[in-house]
Amino acid sequence: MEKMELVVELGVEEIPASMLADATRQFAELLSESLKNQRLATGKTVEWYAPRRIIVGIEDVPGRQEDLRETVTGPPKSVAYDASGAPAKAALAFAQKNGVTIDEIEIVTTPKGEYLSVVRTVRGEETRKILESLIPAAIAKIQFPRTMHWSADNFRFIRPLRWITALFGGEPVAFSLAGVAASKFTSGHRFLGKQNIAVTSLADLKERLRENYVLADPAERLVVIREGLLREAAAAGGELLEDPDLVETVVNLNEAPSVVRGSFEERFLALPKEILVTVMREHQKYFSVTDAAGELLPAFLAVVNVPSDSGRLIETGHERVLRARLSDAAFFRETDAKTRLSDREEAMGKVVFQEKLGSYKDKSVRVLSLIPGIAEYLGVEELLPDLTTAARLFKCDLITEMVKEFTDLQGVVGGLYAKAEGYPEAVSKAIGEQYYPKSTTSPSPESRTGAILALADRLDTVCGCFSIGLIPSGSGDPFAIRRQGNGILKIILDHRMNLSLGALIADSLKAYGKAPEEGKCSGELMQFFEGRLRFLFEEMGFAYDCVNAAIAAGFDNPLDLLERLRAIQAMREEADFLSLASNFKRVVNILEQAEKRGDDVNPTFFADPAENALYRSYLDVRPEVEAAGRNHDYGTALRALASMRGVVDEFFNRVMVMAEDAAIRANRIALLESISRLFSGLADISKISSKEMK
Repeated sequence: MEKMELVVELGVEEIPASMLADATRQFAELLSESLKNQRLATGKTVEWYAPRRIIVGIEDVPGRQEDLRETVTGPPKSVAYDASGAPAKAALAFAQKNGVTIDEIEIVTTPKGEYLSVVRTVRGEETRKILESLIPAAIAKIQFPRTMHWSADNFRFIRPLRWITALFGGEPVAFSLAGVAASKFTSGHRFLGKQNIAVTSLADLKERLRENYVLADPAERLVVIREGLLREAAAAGGELLEDPDLVETVVNLNEAPSVVRGSFEERFLALPKEILVTVMREHQKYFSVTDAAGELLPAFLAVVNVPSDSGRLIETGHERVLRARLSDAAFFRETDAKTRLSDREEAMGKVVFQEKLGSYKDKSVRVLSLIPGIAEYLGVEELLPDLTTAARLFKCDLITEMVKEFTDLQGVVGGLYAKAEGYPEAVSKAIGEQYYPKSTTSPSPESRTGAILALADRLDTVCGCFSIGLIPSGSGDPFAIRRQGNGILKIILDHRMNLSLGALIADSLKAYGKAPEEGKCSGELMQFFEGRLRFLFEEMGFAYDCVNAAIAAGFDNPLDLLERLRAIQAMREEADFLSLASNFKRVVNILEQAEKRGDDVNPTFFADPAENALYRSYLDVRPEVEAAGRNHDYGTALRALASMRGVVDEFFNRVMVMAEDAAIRANRIALLESISRLFSGLADISKISSKEMK
């Protein structure tokens, strides 16, 4: 069967940079899955995108569906034929309906009796015809955080559709969506390229766009941008301040990227580096340049959406804009310096944190109440003076002029101002690091004081929101509670903090005047943290069954859980461990069905040598497992348990646990229960899949 290439380009008004890659991935998956569901196997998929376009190309799409052979069951034989065996009206109607002759009908035997049956071939439909409805349906299923509508049919998308290029085998696919008819035409760069450019294939689309100042492949734009940034940083006499996230953003903001180098007055270097970098990065998408020592140079790099700036008009315009921004920052810094952070404490009582949870002053008081307990749990009471100072001041920068104008500098400004006012480094670092980590892949606070302050701040937010019913559900999470929960756990794990989630929750709810036993809030919070732990461990690459096994043995101490999980994952592929896990499922099932449990093992009731061998192995292994567990050496503990594999196998091969003799049966159950208890603090290995992972 002939196979052809499918190409679809969605031409839109500029899509937000952060949504481009995901939208393109979704569209490619939707097209591929829809084709598969239509019995159309496909080849390689190509995904390209730029601010004004989403492009998907799929190779080797068959020109027609595979023919489908299906068995159709008809009426019972008893009503389809008369007493003489001649076909009755029911048989004739069944044959006519399915386009066959009476001779082609078969009689099949089913549990309900004999019925008429026919195997018919349904000829596959032409792919082009299928695509006329399949492509618009796939477009409509692309999910965005928010959408808009602009056409008479109220079709919703992230931005208005302006053109649709749809080719199958080089010829247009006919359909319309949101008032736009699909065609073989694309459009080039908004200002530099031609419109209505005819194309015939994915490769042709790429070249025609290149001729019209559009690099469709983001990988090509990345190379151009990286080379330009490095070249211009060197020309400025320095080095590029690396910023992978900003690079990804500018790749998605430009179709014909080039790099422009500009400069600013050296007097602005008197501003703290963090402020300069943030103002340039967050507000203008500029890259910074440093000298060999890492100090900023009075230069910036901007990625622009034109091939060059031969007349330096763009460079001059960017310099003018940045000068105004930096002048504002310098003015705000000077104004803020007139009021110390400590003088802003009382004013925080007028800044609402959350209507039902009070002001930021109230939040500071609650965090202050949490910190001594956390410090005691961790055995770092010597940090309390610095932590107490930081907790009093850590939200005061919210009412500075700098943060009012540049909100991305929250925390950063507080830390810088605290340092300038002569507070200890531990205080200024804690304030500056309070919003770390910003994601599951970004770093946690570097300092111990910063980690504890950030932990207490997030804990107060999460527990407070749960206490008033602001619990994330589905896609609804207005206070980013999931992200806050992830941050709590990441800080605990990154700083190797031995902490009890239950104790932290109890302390935090107490700060709100709520006792955990008064309601279900504490239980809901523990369920929430269990979900966050599963999410984090999945992102870290742990196998789902290992996560289930480790969490089943307890998750109150996340660090201990992580150590157990790592040990389980390391043992996951070993044959002895997998066999033991498989047999442990039998142990769990037997114990769940046992009527009586809890008796001690009595060797005098052993009726088979395999029972004695298993008991002796248990007695030999138990001290090693318990000692390793106390030392958190879970790898040694699990290897010791795995060494029992042979005697466990022999036990189940030779012994019937549910013996008729009640005393022998009870003794065997007690033996299995003893072994189960040995595992209980480590993992429920019955949850480990016995099928080896690929």
